[in-house]
Amino acid sequence: MTASGTTRSAYVAAFVVGVYGILMAGLAPLLLGTLVAEGHLTAAQLGLAATAELVTMGLSAGGAGFLVERLSPRLLALGSVAAIMILDVATTRATGGTVILLRALAGAPSGVLIGLVTAMIVRSAQPARQAGFYLTIQTVAQLACAALIGGLVAQKHGAAAGFLAISALGVPVAIAALWTPTRLARFVGEQGMGLPDVYGWLALAAAFCFFAGILGIWIYLEPLARQAGLSADTGGLAIVLALAGQVVGGVLGAATVQRWPCRVVLPGSIAVLVVASAIFATLPGPSVFLATAIGFGMLWAFASPYFTRLLIDVDPTHRAAMLGSAALLLGCATGPTVAALTVSDADVRGCLTLGTGLLLVTGGIVLLLPVLRRVGRPAFAAHSKDRS
Repeated sequence: MTASGTTRSAYVAAFVVGVYGILMAGLAPLLLGTLVAEGHLTAAQLGLAATAELVTMGLSAGGAGFLVERLSPRLLALGSVAAIMILDVATTRATGGTVILLRALAGAPSGVLIGLVTAMIVRSAQPARQAGFYLTIQTVAQLACAALIGGLVAQKHGAAAGFLAISALGVPVAIAALWTPTRLARFVGEQGMGLPDVYGWLALAAAFCFFAGILGIWIYLEPLARQAGLSADTGGLAIVLALAGQVVGGVLGAATVQRWPCRVVLPGSIAVLVVASAIFATLPGPSVFLATAIGFGMLWAFASPYFTRLLIDVDPTHRAAMLGSAALLLGCATGPTVAALTVSDADVRGCLTLGTGLLLVTGGIVLLLPVLRRVGRPAFAAHSKDRS
């Protein structure tokens, strides 16, 4: 399932636009948080704006898989980058509900860019490995932009300057988009795109639950550090170290995903993540908390490309894999939203219970999928034979 005839420069361009599409997901807490500090948003509106953008991002990422076979990926990329730039500029003058509306609208073109790079990845010779590299690159890009835009722009000149900086970054991204392909190669067998079968949907549910559980815990990492009696500096350091762990884990995941079996790696990673959640629940001291944060970030990123491998193994048509980014983003939006219902000002450890439960559901689905496929597919084949 290689995309024959697709040049290396086309893949690089797709990665550039895909990273630009996902960039705001990492910068939203910083820029929207600055809007709250400036009085342009309330704390409740911040959550609504971030969630609305992630939801539309996830839905459009899933829909983009169908668009790229009917429209020029290059035109989609250029139009989406332009739309993001315009909406980011518009956000600089907005307040309250208008910010929520604009960020919801901005999620749509961002999702198209993510769907485009996903479509390129699933057509590559080693899609799971490429997915690992993409996840690692986007983490590095978000970390670098958070440092540069947050430290040099937003904190000194306000959130508006931060949104303008993101918009300006769209200019070189639009130039890179000129190297995206005008047409994508079709899959083997010319089956085109469609909806996955029941096993593909189960694998997508596993990916959704995994990222919902992870983000439900991740969003409360700093409050957990505060509840453990650690300083604000230590809480901030935990987030930075966890991001660094993600970079290392992403590289390891990309390097091993073609060789190590999903049925071993995913349950094993989930088991360690559950242990990490249990350690957080004990409200440990600074050394243990920081070490656990590093391991949490590393295992999260290490396991991520294995979900692409799982989706392809379960559904070789790649239809489930095309919806992988949508499951990830919708999970990322759902996890923090549901976790907010489990915490209080006095105790935020309810997020750990929720996250652990979702991770265990993921592990259960991953372990059951091979059994269900062995039992179900022969029966399905016999049923099809009888009908014929």
